[in-house]
Amino acid sequence: MQEGVPIGTAPHDTVLNKAAIRWSLTKLTPVAETGAAWTYRVTRDDNTPAALRIYKANGRSAAREGELLDWYRGDGALRHYGTAENCILTEWADGKLLSEPALDGKDDQATGAIANLVGMLHVNRPDAPENLVGLRDHLADFFAADVRLWPDTARDLYARSVGIAYGALDKPSAEIPLHGAVHHDRIVLTERGWVARSPLGLIGDPAYDMAASFLHPWGKVKLAANPSRINAMADVYEAKLGYKRKRILAFAAIHAANSASQALMRGDSINWHLAVLPNLLAVYDLA
Repeated sequence: MQEGVPIGTAPHDTVLNKAAIRWSLTKLTPVAETGAAWTYRVTRDDNTPAALRIYKANGRSAAREGELLDWYRGDGALRHYGTAENCILTEWADGKLLSEPALDGKDDQATGAIANLVGMLHVNRPDAPENLVGLRDHLADFFAADVRLWPDTARDLYARSVGIAYGALDKPSAEIPLHGAVHHDRIVLTERGWVARSPLGLIGDPAYDMAASFLHPWGKVKLAANPSRINAMADVYEAKLGYKRKRILAFAAIHAANSASQALMRGDSINWHLAVLPNLLAVYDLA
């Protein structure tokens, strides 16, 4: 949704009005629309800005996201102000994204920032949310994907990735709450440092939480498809977080293949994924 679009024309008018009344919100300004949600910049009754996200019918669970953000308590993640129906209200963060330094010659520092942030997210806290989605369930569509949607020359990549996924998930491991999509374009700079936004709300192997970062910054082939960069990221994550390098790389390949499968189901191109996935698998094989 573009800035300045009249709010009255939105198909979620009733939900928006209810949210404004529930949380005493004013100055509701539309700032973005994706396939999953509408986002508004709003003002709370204490005159501070906040972000209101209204999920569409096919979007994520606002309740699950809110519960996980509450559990994080603002340590490495956005602060959560409230959830109702398919709406979530969080702090407003309009600082630069972590993709900016990564693309400005500071990719190593960006990787270190991700490792530090994940370390904060993975702190052992009591009373973990109960409504999180298991990692195997999260990947269910990936396991059931029609391989015929993949280009003939890439079907072996899908088959290999599925085999790695079964092997990784069948091996017992720690299970903790996961953000599920920690990457450069979901990490924003605030006064207290880098924080992650829009968690998926999963539970599973902690090594999965870095998987998405290997595909980002999105579309930048010279970075993401570079085997040296893949190795360097895995080394940093292992050193700073203590997770096994082989599992980090396994989940990176699994995530990339799953992302490709989702793109194919939407009818989108996977040229970007096919530039990265073979190198992820190659580095995994040598780990």
